[in-house]
Amino acid sequence: MKRTLFIIGIVFTLIFPWRSFASVMTIAPSPSNPDLIVVSLDTQGDTINAIQGHLTFNTGTFSVSTISDGGSIINFWIEPPAFSNTSGTIDFAGIIPGGEVTSNGIIATIAIVPTGLARTSSVTITSAQALLNDGNATPSDLAMVSKPFPLIAGSIPLVGANTQAPIPFTPEIGQEASIFNGQYFVAFSAMDQGSGIDHYDVLEVPAGVTVTTSSVGWQTASSPYLLKDQTLSSDIYVRAFDRSGNFRTEEIPAKYKIQKLSPPWWDIGISVGAIVLLLIVAGFIRKRRIWKKKRSIKIFV
Repeated sequence: MKRTLFIIGIVFTLIFPWRSFASVMTIAPSPSNPDLIVVSLDTQGDTINAIQGHLTFNTGTFSVSTISDGGSIINFWIEPPAFSNTSGTIDFAGIIPGGEVTSNGIIATIAIVPTGLARTSSVTITSAQALLNDGNATPSDLAMVSKPFPLIAGSIPLVGANTQAPIPFTPEIGQEASIFNGQYFVAFSAMDQGSGIDHYDVLEVPAGVTVTTSSVGWQTASSPYLLKDQTLSSDIYVRAFDRSGNFRTEEIPAKYKIQKLSPPWWDIGISVGAIVLLLIVAGFIRKRRIWKKKRSIKIFV
């Protein structure tokens, strides 16, 4: 019987070989726009908290116009997505505090422009790495897949034609021991379907203060942004601009409200009241001592 089970086990292993589950980084054309290439990650059930990639492409077939991190699973970029049409390279590196489990997590979206007569092309993943959220930065067994995509000349919309603001986004306050020495920061990532995101502005104001587009204090920033007010008692505004000058503003209300200080006259009134009370008590004690003294004299007489 044991021999039979052993043979069945060997046959089962040969027919259904053991599959080592690994994270998969994929580069593929966007199903909705032939001019967009999407870099995504399937963690295959693993929890991933850091991703790095070095990609190369043939500059004779296409060039990169923009790279968007809108909707990316990467919260904090160590090296924001950057490209060179001279060397034909794309690089990025970022972390996901707490880790991420996803079957189709967007890392970055690449907009391309055909430069030659080629009808198809591809991007090569020269090197990439994904780290497990296990406290030891253990590398995940990462597989890499790059799919060819069509090159369609003349389909890129003109930047000046874009009049829509970036898509609504949600900035978040975070705190991580490995970032800004554990101080509070705000993280943000917006996406623009027209000309792409150009830059971000951040503004911190006392809770309840009205903010306008002309308010003083806006700071050009990148994510993550170290908060100046570490008490979290300020309202935080994040403004995302696209390359056409359109922008969208999102707000994070103050987490804690600082009580207003008492007016000076209130403190003075309390002090005067305390002094008067002390004088009354002192007078009462003195009067009682005199009364006791007179009473003792009468008894003695």
